[in-house]
Amino acid sequence: MLDPYGCWVVRVPEEAGAEGPLAGLRYAVKDLFDVAGLPTTAGNPEFAAWRGLPRQDAWAVRALREAGAVLVGKTHLHELAYGITGINPHYGTPKNPRVPGGIPGGSSSGSAVAVAAGLVDFALGTDTGGSIRAPASFCGIYGYRPTHGHIPEAGVVPLAPSFDTVGVFARTPGVLRRVAEVLLEPPTPPRAWAFQRALIVQDALKRVEPEAAAAVRRVADALGALGLEVREVTLGTLEAIHAAQSALQGAEAWAVHQAWLEARRPRLGPDVARLLEQGRRRSAAELGRASAERARLTHALDRLVGEAAVLLLPAAPGVAPQAAALEDPEVAQAFRARILPLMNPASLAGLPAVVVPAAPEGAPPVGVQLVGPRGSDRALLALAERLGD
Repeated sequence: MLDPYGCWVVRVPEEAGAEGPLAGLRYAVKDLFDVAGLPTTAGNPEFAAWRGLPRQDAWAVRALREAGAVLVGKTHLHELAYGITGINPHYGTPKNPRVPGGIPGGSSSGSAVAVAAGLVDFALGTDTGGSIRAPASFCGIYGYRPTHGHIPEAGVVPLAPSFDTVGVFARTPGVLRRVAEVLLEPPTPPRAWAFQRALIVQDALKRVEPEAAAAVRRVADALGALGLEVREVTLGTLEAIHAAQSALQGAEAWAVHQAWLEARRPRLGPDVARLLEQGRRRSAAELGRASAERARLTHALDRLVGEAAVLLLPAAPGVAPQAAALEDPEVAQAFRARILPLMNPASLAGLPAVVVPAAPEGAPPVGVQLVGPRGSDRALLALAERLGD
């Protein structure tokens, strides 16, 4: 173990950063991102041999280097990025710096821990169904999932391509925004956004612990103080959104990894093996219905946020649960079923989301999601920065 938190796959010898907007900042990347000359494990000890040794950096890694940031190392993750706890049976689980014995959250566990522990200024992760947002909440840092497709994913191991995004962790909203500005495509904002309303998703609050619900109220009050009109809404579709994403994501994950799984029969953790098997068994009729539901629900979410609203949802049901408790497969499955419906609205519709830390000073971390209209990433990041001032 290379550090007290167990977050590193490998440390990279530091080189002097170039001049640029991120000069002086040190960062880490989730071990889904290719770095030339280093294996990409995707959290499984047999995957790197299948992928082969990368000859070039992932697009995001190259962009950050050109912007002057210095790569420090690659970080552990939930196996194949297919899990929300961060528990990895092959390489161990990074330690949550803010909650002793608590899970770091997944799948971008090591990246979140490296940031929360102050080992780097920011880190890259991925978010398919909550893999940036859950670790940000559990570790008490900022996390950003972009509008789907707005940060290039070239050189990143996929899980479910129609949901996958490249995201960022940082301890401060200013650094989060600076990094996002380098990564977002196109570099010039296509339009201006001005948020007018903050919509508390009431049925999401009913699914969470009091501290998570209180965190949403605190953020809503802060947004009200900034001049936004605060309203409460009921989606009534959280379970339908979750069902559609689970079906489609599982089928995509199986399709992405099918050749490797059938050719090599690799060792998999029981949770990942179960999810991949579920994906393999999805029927064409089931996937057709899920696709239709996705289109319907995405249209409804787009209409709800419109061009001027931000959805407020808990980023987790509460503070980080103890890792030992989640070693029980039934407990872990129940936790997954509880947290993912909070994440799925942004994931299913491809909307941008920023997690802001919202626990009282001295309390264990809990975060709140700000979910904005499609393409409103820069305005959403600026809003998070105003909340952090």
